[in-house]
Amino acid sequence: MRQRLGDRRSPAEAPPALPDVLAPTMVSGDDRLFERFEEQLRALGGEARRVRRDELAEVVASVAAGVRSAILGTDLGELRQAVAEGLARAGTAAREPTRGAEDFTELGVTGAVLGVASTGSFLLASGPDSPRTAGLLPPAHIVVLPEDRIVPGFEELFDEMPRLVATSSALVLVSGPSRTSDIEMTPVLGVHGPERVVVLVVSE
Repeated sequence: MRQRLGDRRSPAEAPPALPDVLAPTMVSGDDRLFERFEEQLRALGGEARRVRRDELAEVVASVAAGVRSAILGTDLGELRQAVAEGLARAGTAAREPTRGAEDFTELGVTGAVLGVASTGSFLLASGPDSPRTAGLLPPAHIVVLPEDRIVPGFEELFDEMPRLVATSSALVLVSGPSRTSDIEMTPVLGVHGPERVVVLVVSE
């Protein structure tokens, strides 16, 4: 670059060493991944709770308390029954994720493909039976994420992208509640999506 620029102003000197990545010493399966994920998501205004599989229904019931209606995603796999039980305990009417069902629903409950510890983000994948609006339109969103799906950073997420792109109609990376600062640079939550995001990280 300096040779091409000639006598013009030279670019700034490169730093002597590149900065560390956000999670430089973590690998998949590290016990600290949840702690980092929770810390980063909390900083963004979201919540993350580690729950055992046998207490998932109880925790879902506590989070959904006072909610009248919810969309129950089809991407929850074997955890779907426990989530449905928790919604029933809370007195929350659960409905299937059909087109238009999100318009008058207070809560969306979905799974997530991956969680990213370094940023507190989670990846939603949608398909014919799991519309992405289930987690993007209701004012509150519960994400059920098996703990072994948390990866250290985007490098590991990108490794999975070819497979995910081939099996999903759309991928959305979410980092906390929806927010905007369009008006006078004042942050406002819940304008373009959920105002409350709770990620239930399920351990064995």
